[in-house]
Amino acid sequence: MPGAKKDYYEILGVPRNATKDEIKKAYRRLVLQYHPDRNKSPEAEEKFKEISEAYAVLMDDEKRRIYDMYGHEGLSGTYTREDFFRSRMEDFEDIFRDLGLGSFSSLFERLFRDFGFGIYEERTAREVVVDVELSPKELFNGARKTVQYSVLEVCRSCGGSGAEPGGLKTCSNCRGTGQVVKTSVLGFMTYSMARTCEVCGGTGRIVERPCKTCRGSGRVQSFRKQDIDIPRGISDGSILQFRVPESSSHGGGETILVVRVGVKKSPYYYVRDGDLVVRAPISPSEAVLGTTVKIQGVDGSLEVKIPPRMRPGASVVVKGRGLWRRTGVRGDLIVRPVIVAPIRSEEVKRLYEQIHRSEKAVMERWRGKALRLE
Repeated sequence: MPGAKKDYYEILGVPRNATKDEIKKAYRRLVLQYHPDRNKSPEAEEKFKEISEAYAVLMDDEKRRIYDMYGHEGLSGTYTREDFFRSRMEDFEDIFRDLGLGSFSSLFERLFRDFGFGIYEERTAREVVVDVELSPKELFNGARKTVQYSVLEVCRSCGGSGAEPGGLKTCSNCRGTGQVVKTSVLGFMTYSMARTCEVCGGTGRIVERPCKTCRGSGRVQSFRKQDIDIPRGISDGSILQFRVPESSSHGGGETILVVRVGVKKSPYYYVRDGDLVVRAPISPSEAVLGTTVKIQGVDGSLEVKIPPRMRPGASVVVKGRGLWRRTGVRGDLIVRPVIVAPIRSEEVKRLYEQIHRSEKAVMERWRGKALRLE
């Protein structure tokens, strides 16, 4: 609202210690007085917005507490105007239905669209969730990715009307206004109440022959691609948001891309809270004698020494060479050797047979001790 904001209690005409019942009673009275479809004065629409915002804040315990302590500045630093109304939409709808004033949400959408208020903007933002898988190196260094998502665009066949050419007619129940006015006489008083037309749903038109392309919806699904930049140093499981403006053919407004970031699945590595766990294949002889493996890490290559006779399941930890943890501290590179027997030739097979014969007597004595379950 332009200019200095008025006190919410003064707007509703209630004391600062007013109960919720008193606040609701005052709002109902003022709605009947300033509803834009009932009051055609230039000030009515602005007054209607003021009383509705005041009601939304004062009926919410937490928002009212902040307003009483810090005034409008406290609310503006904590909530948006969309937040004021979002939690009370059912309450508003109940009041409007009880007063016979039609749909609250449809009226507010019209007013906010015409006057640039935030709720309409929030309504035109469509949220789409997409998953993006990155390699550990891409997580560490950042990457540009192309994601695909679906949108509803205006049907080109019917131009969004939902009907075949000549297949629309004016609703006879409301005569194209979208509302039905009921007038009652009580003594010397005449009352008029407007409600949304039940026949056309408030559109004022009826589809007699639905469009074959969109089946009467006026929208068709299409797929779009969008390039996004993943920032460097992001952690596995992070959620990013990107705002993508939409053309009028896609309904206008914008699409909010909610991107869930994950690590590509691989049999050779996985990520655990910033630690990069790598499975390094080694031969049986390397497991006995020890070796050095070269790993292409996320920030360059490095050589990791595998000591001789490592126990199964043991690891070599290189501190600070993993990914970033959620705490902002860099994780570790954990190398876990995996023994792979490379017996693809007859020559290697004969060598292993010789080794097996020389080891057999020793292993039998070890098994005799280890497997005696007494």
